[in-house]
Amino acid sequence: MDLELLGKLSTEIGPSGFEDRVRRLIMDSIYNYADEVKIDNLGNLIARLGNGSFRVLISAHMDEVGVMVSHIDQRGFLRIIPIGGLDPWVLLDKELVFMGKKEDVVGVVGVDPPHLRKEKPPSKFEELYVDAGFTSRDEAIKAGILPGTPGTFIGVFKQRGPIVVGKAFDNRVGCLVLIDVLKNIKNKISGDLSLYFAWNTQEEVGLRGINAVVNYVNPQLAFVVETTVAADVPTTSEDLWITRIGGGVALRAFDRSMITHPKLLSIAMELADAKGIRYQIQVNQYGGTDAGVIHTHGIGVPTLVLSTPARYIHNPASLANIDDIKQVESLLSELLFNIDLIRNRLFTGRDHE
Repeated sequence: MDLELLGKLSTEIGPSGFEDRVRRLIMDSIYNYADEVKIDNLGNLIARLGNGSFRVLISAHMDEVGVMVSHIDQRGFLRIIPIGGLDPWVLLDKELVFMGKKEDVVGVVGVDPPHLRKEKPPSKFEELYVDAGFTSRDEAIKAGILPGTPGTFIGVFKQRGPIVVGKAFDNRVGCLVLIDVLKNIKNKISGDLSLYFAWNTQEEVGLRGINAVVNYVNPQLAFVVETTVAADVPTTSEDLWITRIGGGVALRAFDRSMITHPKLLSIAMELADAKGIRYQIQVNQYGGTDAGVIHTHGIGVPTLVLSTPARYIHNPASLANIDDIKQVESLLSELLFNIDLIRNRLFTGRDHE
């Protein structure tokens, strides 16, 4: 696993709709390993291995939650709206970086110090403002900051033993998994297969980019690689943990957007057991992934979500376990090495071969 690349992916800026820099990093990493690479009109990056008739989609979204400038007042203070699922209170007193037309601009979400505060801190986006040190609206505009300018948290990537901490692990960890697996399986897959690795856009604002991907690929089988909620913290009871750090790859059985194909989930569990890959079954009554779009495409696409658990996603920093990421990579590789077995079990009725 390339932890240096994970650090670059994590700290790069790429809120939904503005994933160009992240895509460039990924493109540089995979270009020489694919038979074909293309970028579609929504900015999705799609790499193909093989040229067979059975089409398998392996996807991970590139975007992260962020903000957008909605207004600049006469004194140069910025008002913002969220891009994706972002709680306003996680921004209080945090540094944000904005993708200005001339250069990146850093600002801080203003909060009065306790001894000046007359009321509770802001709790709504309408109450937040960003101070980038401008003295007027004209100064902000001259610096390349306009309404519509996107921004996100400033990221710092750190490793301590098996633990990594960084921004945008949802879903830059998944992006790294796809890069590693693509490199690992090149020249190891044969037969009547086309494997499409897709790093897609705008997942955090309503699963938008994946629509273009599935229309292009028209897959018969799909795997979505995500980073998911690990709620194994002191403030949450064990029955609500959803997933836990150190528990291995999270195999999603249910969420708000999809009930996983039972046979496909069973096959994944059997392969994991056979290879000693640690996994946990995720039942999540909230949220959804790109699988929600993929599995209803055409006449239906059996789709499995494999996730790395991470604490504090959609926050300035998340925490994950390196070995959990390795378990995701291992199981995804095994699934791709066993596509013939999966095809027999799912599509021919020969469920015990």
